[in-house]
Amino acid sequence: MNIFRIDSFRNRLLVLFAGMSFMFGLCITLYIGKTASAQMSQTSGQTLYIAAKSISNTLANSLTEREREMVLLSQSPFFAEADFHNPRVQQQLEQVKKSYKYYAWLGIANTQGQVVVAANHLLEGADVSERPWFIHGVNQVYLGDVHKAVLLAKKIKAINPNEPLRFIDFATPIYDPSTQKIKGVLAAHADWSWASHVLSSSLSENAAQRGIEVFIVNQHGEILYPFKSIGQVQPPAFQANRGHHFLHNWNEKQQYLTTDVPVLSQTKSNLGWHVIIRQPISIALAEVKSLQHKILALGFILSLLLLLLTYKLANKFSRPIELLADSAHAVEKGQEDIQFEAQTSIREIRGLSQSLQSMTDTLLTQKHQLQDANATLEQKVAERTHELQVANVELAHIARYDALTGLHNRRAFNDYLSYLFTQMSRTQQTYAVLLMDIDFFKKVNDTFGHETGDQVLQRVAEILPTALRITDFVARLGGEEFIALLPATSLDGAAILAEKIRSTIEQEQIIVNHAISLSIGVSVVLLDDTDMNDAIRRADKNLYMAKQQGRNRVIS
Repeated sequence: MNIFRIDSFRNRLLVLFAGMSFMFGLCITLYIGKTASAQMSQTSGQTLYIAAKSISNTLANSLTEREREMVLLSQSPFFAEADFHNPRVQQQLEQVKKSYKYYAWLGIANTQGQVVVAANHLLEGADVSERPWFIHGVNQVYLGDVHKAVLLAKKIKAINPNEPLRFIDFATPIYDPSTQKIKGVLAAHADWSWASHVLSSSLSENAAQRGIEVFIVNQHGEILYPFKSIGQVQPPAFQANRGHHFLHNWNEKQQYLTTDVPVLSQTKSNLGWHVIIRQPISIALAEVKSLQHKILALGFILSLLLLLLTYKLANKFSRPIELLADSAHAVEKGQEDIQFEAQTSIREIRGLSQSLQSMTDTLLTQKHQLQDANATLEQKVAERTHELQVANVELAHIARYDALTGLHNRRAFNDYLSYLFTQMSRTQQTYAVLLMDIDFFKKVNDTFGHETGDQVLQRVAEILPTALRITDFVARLGGEEFIALLPATSLDGAAILAEKIRSTIEQEQIIVNHAISLSIGVSVVLLDDTDMNDAIRRADKNLYMAKQQGRNRVIS
């Protein structure tokens, strides 16, 4: 006799309830797993993208700052007017090198390609005429990609003994201010170990434990960092429309969650670098897998319990079971305010009801916790995005304003000058230029100290805007030199305004018992000027004449 008869109500109920329990647990597990996987993948990918974006911005800002520092040094009167054989030049180079610990070498080569002076006297007398930084740097500002050390390989010890010494090159021509001819090339080699410092400061401490790897690649797709991955790992080709993150197998057995962010520096030349971060998808979704296993285990245990109760008590609790099944169907459809109420005095049925309620509450609690976790992650992403936006605004302000005086800097001036010159070609509306220089400013620094000198610059910077119109533009070019652009102003009008400025500065008691004065060169742009700097050059000549004729005067 076959004990297990399929036409038995008890056995049918057993089979039916067993199937329902299994399908319910499986659906919940698959649904939660799929939803959690998608959310976790999105969150992890966004986290990787934010980290890559942060590293990219740090690299770009550092490259821009180093190039800007080299350009400012080359344009400073000290280097432009100095004799390179003067010991003070070598001392100044050493001070600049000490200011940034990743400068491995800093020096000046003459126009024939011979190093005439360098920090710590390294490579002095060496012929660098065939080096790319000299070939390009003699004509323009140059930023060279990562390369192995050539002349300095045996003179400087690498920070990491397991890696060869590698450099990034910065170079810029030095012009003689009197002849405007090139008198030399200022160059620096920055140690590539700088990249390790950038990454260590941008990644969390447990990044390696979470399988996160960072790569810096050049425009040819070749790995620059880390050194151990060169020739061992093949990064994916960059695609601009691929999104913030994507899945890629990297020619390996497993897939990686990957993000690729270009390094967009504000340098004269774009190196085409990219920051690529990857994380094994198995690690990124490890928490989801663990949750799925727990749900499966819980569902299996509850299914066994339900099978046992159904087999023994089917005839006694068929109706309560039907009610419980109805409640289970409601939960399956997405309702969350369901109560598993067993209208029976049988303790086992009440236990089943409580177990189902507990299971549902547990699943819903875990679901809500996961939703809360996702919301928290989204909030953190929004906060980090806001912080990046604030940082970008601050960087934009720093890039266009002089830190000491608060006036516009040379970069902002050049942009506005280009705008006025272009507008003149369309509207035939000319403008005037005031080129101003504080007289005997070096003497002020030598006599009263640089702090007083800075106060003089700040006070002059406060006076200039008040003496000009609201439509005029004033900027500090560097040192004690200021410049103003006066739209729709004639030469006579500009000269009158310049005399007003000169008189105001002369009467201002900036330093007790010591007069401060300005020499001002005035010019206007001509309709037949072909270069936006033509008017600047005429103003500079007039400023020179004002200096020659005794200073504290206006020449137009």
